[in-house]
Amino acid sequence: MTTRRTPLMDISNNDVTSTPVATGSRRKSGRAVKIPEKFVPNAPSSQQGSASAKRKRGGDDAENDASDVEEEEEESDATVESAAEEEVREIRRKAKTTKKPAAKKPKVNGAATHDEVPAVKLPARPKKTKKVAIADKGAGGLYADVYTSGESAEDIAGQWLARYNENNQEALTEFLNFIFRSAGCSAELTIHDINDPDNAENRISDMQDELQAQQVTDYPVISKSKSGHAFRTALVDFIQSLIKAMHTKEVLYTEVPLMENIHIWLSSLTDSSSRPFRHTATLVALTMASTLCKIASEEIDASAKVHRQLEGEKKNKRPNKARLADFQKKVDTNEKRKDYIELQLKDFFDEVYVHRYRDIDPRIRIECVEAIGYWILTLPSIFFEGQYLRYMGWMLSDTHAGMRQEVVKQLSKIMKNPSNHGQMRHFIERFRPRLVEMATRDSEPGVRAAAVELMDYIRQAGMLEPDDIDVIGKLIFDSEPRVRKSLVGFFAENIKDLYENRIEELGGEEVLEDILNVEDEEDFSTPRAAWIRYKSLAESLLSYDNEDLDEMPSQIEAAEYLNVAGTESRFTLAAQALYDKVPNLKDWEALAGYLLYDHSARATGNEIERALKDSIKPTEKEELILLEILNAVVKVGLESSDGSKKTKAEIQEAKENAARRLAGLIPSLLRKYGADPKTATVVLRLEHVLNLGIFEELRQDSTVYAKLLDEISAQFNGHADKGVLNEAGAALLHARGYEELEEVTEGKMQSLWDDTISALRKINKTGEVSVRGGFRNKVLTELSHNLARLEQLASISSPVDSLEADTGKGDPLPISIVLDVVARGVFEDSNDEAVDALEDEVVLAAIRSSMFYFMWKVKSLTDAINAGDEIPDLDIDHLKEFQDVFTTHLIAAFSSRSTLDPVRLVGAGALLDFHTLFSTIRPSKKSKAKNGAFEVVSNQNPHLESLVQEIGPEVQAELTSIFDALEKQFSKKSKKTLAEPSDDEAPQDLESEPEDGEDEDVTPNEKQAETLRAEQQLCELTGKLVLAILAQVIDVSGELKGKLRHRLQRNRSRLGPNFKEVIAYLDDPKGKGKKSHKSKAQQAEVAKKKAQKSTELVEEDEEEDDPFADIEPEEGTAEDLRRRELLDEEPEENEDAGEGPAGGGEEEDDDVLGD
Repeated sequence: MTTRRTPLMDISNNDVTSTPVATGSRRKSGRAVKIPEKFVPNAPSSQQGSASAKRKRGGDDAENDASDVEEEEEESDATVESAAEEEVREIRRKAKTTKKPAAKKPKVNGAATHDEVPAVKLPARPKKTKKVAIADKGAGGLYADVYTSGESAEDIAGQWLARYNENNQEALTEFLNFIFRSAGCSAELTIHDINDPDNAENRISDMQDELQAQQVTDYPVISKSKSGHAFRTALVDFIQSLIKAMHTKEVLYTEVPLMENIHIWLSSLTDSSSRPFRHTATLVALTMASTLCKIASEEIDASAKVHRQLEGEKKNKRPNKARLADFQKKVDTNEKRKDYIELQLKDFFDEVYVHRYRDIDPRIRIECVEAIGYWILTLPSIFFEGQYLRYMGWMLSDTHAGMRQEVVKQLSKIMKNPSNHGQMRHFIERFRPRLVEMATRDSEPGVRAAAVELMDYIRQAGMLEPDDIDVIGKLIFDSEPRVRKSLVGFFAENIKDLYENRIEELGGEEVLEDILNVEDEEDFSTPRAAWIRYKSLAESLLSYDNEDLDEMPSQIEAAEYLNVAGTESRFTLAAQALYDKVPNLKDWEALAGYLLYDHSARATGNEIERALKDSIKPTEKEELILLEILNAVVKVGLESSDGSKKTKAEIQEAKENAARRLAGLIPSLLRKYGADPKTATVVLRLEHVLNLGIFEELRQDSTVYAKLLDEISAQFNGHADKGVLNEAGAALLHARGYEELEEVTEGKMQSLWDDTISALRKINKTGEVSVRGGFRNKVLTELSHNLARLEQLASISSPVDSLEADTGKGDPLPISIVLDVVARGVFEDSNDEAVDALEDEVVLAAIRSSMFYFMWKVKSLTDAINAGDEIPDLDIDHLKEFQDVFTTHLIAAFSSRSTLDPVRLVGAGALLDFHTLFSTIRPSKKSKAKNGAFEVVSNQNPHLESLVQEIGPEVQAELTSIFDALEKQFSKKSKKTLAEPSDDEAPQDLESEPEDGEDEDVTPNEKQAETLRAEQQLCELTGKLVLAILAQVIDVSGELKGKLRHRLQRNRSRLGPNFKEVIAYLDDPKGKGKKSHKSKAQQAEVAKKKAQKSTELVEEDEEEDDPFADIEPEEGTAEDLRRRELLDEEPEENEDAGEGPAGGGEEEDDDVLGD
């Protein structure tokens, strides 16, 4: 994640009003913030160092001072016309006659006497500089001033320049030592080192060795401590202030050896092999260069301003020669300064940037790209050239994601200004393929998002080819939300272009104005301009969806055409991203009107009207896409406010009105699109966002709700598609959540139950439902559809009453029919894959429906037990019969298959779930006797407890073989190695290993999907086995006792973290869950002794914890005996496995089974 970093150039404090006037460092104390109109000769002279030396000048210098003031006055004039001069003279005359300056805004210094100067209000004092917690607290000098003094960077820079004027060698030594200390090195330079610049590299090498001897792993500039950011900020601020102060006091131009020495030492440091030296010196050098760029830019602006004044003065009829000379002198001075700064910048670029932009450390490379981006924007006259831009192009291929992202950000800043597009054209043409590749294929989502934003600016400049626009547009389906969000503006422009092109094809807006003019805004059934946008949007999304997804590996996968099984498809995600940017997309009622409009009707009207209707007619696939978009915009619109300044009550009322209108539209949409399972699924999903509470409050809307339920029920009965049934079931379940509507909904659901059970009985009379292959394909398909509906109904409401309903005519119970269908799972090859697949589908639906029945049945038994109701033995006997039939048919079904097909896997999992389910009616209250065995304390009906059954050894062996096959399948696909079986385990059955079905044509994505699917199947079955073991329904008795547990744990560390976490539930929970019954003082004492003594001594101490236990009456209970026995066992349980007794493992198993 990109974190905020301090820019190399801070422009927040570059105005004169942001810092207070310091009389100790200002050249002329009391100078006003605004342009002065009169020089004050009696200003206090408390300057130090070079400032005081420069104050002692002769008459010529005094005249120069006066001319300087005059020059500043001339710079402030906007024009040199005579009218402006008269206005200036009038202002001066009024200022001189003013008796007292205004209180809020003081006038110029010349309007007051020297005694009144202190009364002038100065600019607001800036916030005190934040102190930095530094590791080297004993450091002093400049290092302490910058990081711990709390003074402003401007003051510290002024103080250092004063020390430099007094003794330049000591000051320079102090400055360089400051850089070394900022890099984390405590060694220091001496004046002799400064006087010998030729030996700089050797001296730096010595100090580098000293730093490496300290084994520094982190240095201040990159420190992640709380003070790390403040340290970097303080360093950058000081360097910026120092260069500005050198420019202001002209030290930058007069003391040439100063910059030469700094260049020598910094360039040598930036070439150091020590990363702290190299990074810190690079940061300092780049900050200096950035500050110089800002100064050069200001000098260029000042030079241009003076040049205009010079030209204006020349145009006067009577030019003032003195003024002309002063202006010319200023122009020459500015040019010399600019040339000198450009020379310094060239040195920094050649000696630092050229070597460090490809540094091995990505953080140093990022510093460089930030710097050159700032230089180009600040000083385009020098750096906005191809010879500098090419470096940014080369860095687009950097291996570090943060570096690539920073390059793209800097390019976006440049392209954001339309005036830069002309000079960027050649660069974009050269590197456009790389930029498109970064936007579509970069491995980092942040880089892709930043590249997409840059492509939007490039598109606005007209530098993208149509093919590039289409490739970028596909990113609306990208799997990363931030990439989709960054593309919104780009994609919206595409839709706008399509809209405008379609309008032009139809004759233009003027021709269509009368046709598209809507008189009644509430009438959404008439054509309007928004319909053209909807058509354009659907066309665009469809064109991107139909193209090869392999070209865009980061996109959301689409199953076949559209994955309607989930709540969010690639189209709904795209619509959610576009919601705020695409016009008319928020108006979901207009979109619904477009979808409900009968586009198939013959077009009428004149030629233009017919052409318009033909142009906006959507295809079937476009209608499906628009239905998905309708889902997305309705969801966003009803869940969020529109941003207007409305009260909560008004917003809530608007949402309720919208929900009522939506409830009225859903039946119409179902009637039109209900025939196709795909479109019906999408329309049914609209009901999920409805707040049905509005129908509770307003009885007059009951007819709307009744129509909605009728259409949902019709869809449920008319389809067997799983997607439609899931959405219809979810809609009914949603409706049941409202108490006032529950009665109406229950009546509708009971009607669905009656229809489903009636159809099931009718199918049962056509043949033998328990024999595979006994039905014609038509009847088998009907049975499949019926069981699919039954399964869905059983998942949302209790099927017990309906499945146990007796007609009184001797017909079998519906539950018996369903259980008999499970017997069709015994495999018999029909030599017809389609028929076998349909038969398996019927069996799977019957298994799941039966499991729902048993779950609801166990729930009713549990409720009766908790309520204290008596359960008749006859009901228990009937349930046991159903149990025996189900388990017999289920075991026969999955044991008849040799491959890992769905029936075998689902059947095995269902059997484990079935036994685990009935174990929940087992009494949970247990006590531990003196011999350590668990005794069940229960008043429950023993006949009821007979429903809890254990899985037999033969079935356990079959389940183990299925686990073996899944384990081998996953290890093969994931390239993991399995552990060899131990001596007491059966050897591996090599013949049972799954065949290698790998295809060379399989893509990497498909291989990954197969591996994930194999892992899911393994973890799912393993989880069911673990639950069955913990429920004591398998692996608890007989010859195979404990073997399944041991088998599951054989490869717990070899098959990935998910499998390991599933197996972890088999671990003994006593160490985590057992609570001590001792006081806190006793626990602390025992913990202390455990740390010092052996286990034997710990046991003795624990026995002596409470010697008076027999005396206290509350300690003489059975509970106390149980507790003390547990204390005796605790040290054995805490010992390592290797030191425990031989029978410890068996006792541990018993404890787990009893928990």
